[in-house]
Amino acid sequence: MGKESRKTSKTSLLTIEAIRDLEGASLTEIAEYTDIPISTLHTHLQTLQEMEYVIREDREYKLGMKLFHLGEQARWRDTRYQLVKEKAWDLANRVGEEVSFAIEENNRMVILFDETTAPSDEGFQVGRYFDLHSSACGKAALAEFSDERIHEFIEQCELPAYTDNTITNKDELLAEVETIREQGYAVNKQEELEGLRAVAVAINEPDGSVFGTLDIAGPPYRLPEDDVIAKRLQSAVVEIESALVSESSD
Repeated sequence: MGKESRKTSKTSLLTIEAIRDLEGASLTEIAEYTDIPISTLHTHLQTLQEMEYVIREDREYKLGMKLFHLGEQARWRDTRYQLVKEKAWDLANRVGEEVSFAIEENNRMVILFDETTAPSDEGFQVGRYFDLHSSACGKAALAEFSDERIHEFIEQCELPAYTDNTITNKDELLAEVETIREQGYAVNKQEELEGLRAVAVAINEPDGSVFGTLDIAGPPYRLPEDDVIAKRLQSAVVEIESALVSESSD
């Protein structure tokens, strides 16, 4: 792909992201948000409409359901995710708390399944991204990486603060990784969101690489001690990893 083709593709994708950020917007509003010339933007929007990635209603552009369809296909791109969903649902029913499964992609965690016994909260975190340094799932995955990859991540990525508890110091994060490796689980002490505590355990592939993470999250006042939560997670992870071994040998 040539430089001009890459630029065209990037413009279209930035347009889609702008519509997402603005939760629907007019041509002028998208142009102001992206600094893309109106004439150029209009051409891209026409193409995106033709391809059904966006729709236009009452002079406002919105994301098309084709993106939902593609997202669902991505979410189920690995058939083994189904067995994790079942285990997460079973665990959520046993502990009475929210249980999430996340995978690492491009140095971030994305929630694929968010199981809870409360219908009002069902799946509210699905699709949400979390940084590696500020979330239990992210730190659990980070601790499974090689030392070389961890140092590359720390050097290349910023460590933004989301709350007063967020780890933003590189040496402190490295020390946290060592603690996670020793105890076998990671803890988010309201580092991503105020009022949210979580404990996570990594799920490994048969070859030792990270398949994903499983976590239990909830308000700090309601959750039991970290090690108690960790034992429940570790029990479920052992079952999942055994199933992954069976899948790989079939």
